[in-house]
Amino acid sequence: MKENGEISKRDREKLLKRLHSSLFWVGEEIPYEVKVSGEQVHLHEIVWEIVNKPELDKEDIKNIDKLLEMLSSKEKEYEERLENEHISCEDANDIFEKAAGIRRAIMDLRELTISSKRKAIFKNRQICDDVDTSEWDSLAEDIKEKCKDKR
Repeated sequence: MKENGEISKRDREKLLKRLHSSLFWVGEEIPYEVKVSGEQVHLHEIVWEIVNKPELDKEDIKNIDKLLEMLSSKEKEYEERLENEHISCEDANDIFEKAAGIRRAIMDLRELTISSKRKAIFKNRQICDDVDTSEWDSLAEDIKEKCKDKR
């Protein structure tokens, strides 16, 4: 760390290198909340709801794809902040953890959008029967509305 409290170039490069390494996200915790496209999203809850849904229809897959786009943008935003902002070592580590958690959510959700993987996952998993999907349903509705507004 530099004397002014800012993260050193070397430490910044180490974090960026870790961020670009394969499987850096394994074992990371999905953030409970994250601000995506100007809205606070209960990401951890939403991923849990989607993963535990008994079936995903075409509309769900379409909405997951939109969510993946939004999460990818957020991950890129964190990466750019980590690369360019004047931040402390503590803030840099916090940004890294957030980016890693978002990458974990992306990877978990991406598997559900690939038909062959989805079939294997659904065939071999134990799901919770009583999962309330209200967070996902609410976000899916918001996504639909935003898509309509863009037309």
